[in-house]
Amino acid sequence: MVEAHIHCRVAAPDDAAGIFRVLTEVAPEIPLLIDTRERQEAVSRIVDKCISTDESWVTTNGGGVVAGFILVEPDEMERFQRNNAALHLAYAGVAKTQRKHGIFRALLQCVMNSGVPLTATVKFANQSAMAERLSRIGFRQTSVDSSREEYTFIWQPISPSAQFGAVQ
Repeated sequence: MVEAHIHCRVAAPDDAAGIFRVLTEVAPEIPLLIDTRERQEAVSRIVDKCISTDESWVTTNGGGVVAGFILVEPDEMERFQRNNAALHLAYAGVAKTQRKHGIFRALLQCVMNSGVPLTATVKFANQSAMAERLSRIGFRQTSVDSSREEYTFIWQPISPSAQFGAVQ
């Protein structure tokens, strides 16, 4: 259940530093290495790229500081194979002091409201129970890649005709 007081908005270029700050805080849980300048710059480019899609979202605390984010980008392979507008969940995070308030679910719901398929990849070593969270929200596990040590998930929106029965 999403709490009513959570306000999500589309991420803007000015949010990049706040997103990077939260991403740095949650990086060990993902896991994501950002221990060198080169890795930090590479992750910063991903953040900027995802923000530029106008499909990524943030929520802020009362002082306007980024409390959580969800970064998405076009899923080129899914779009090519299935001729759809699928998005891929690149990264998501909620500041540790802001957890247990429904922020992740609210951010994910904003992306799901776009009504397009969503894919996600979760590392075996993920410490945030992300695979279980995605499954509870309605994502279906599509593969396990042992060589890359990750699970792949997809969420498909329910079409109105499937939800209420096709009219014939």
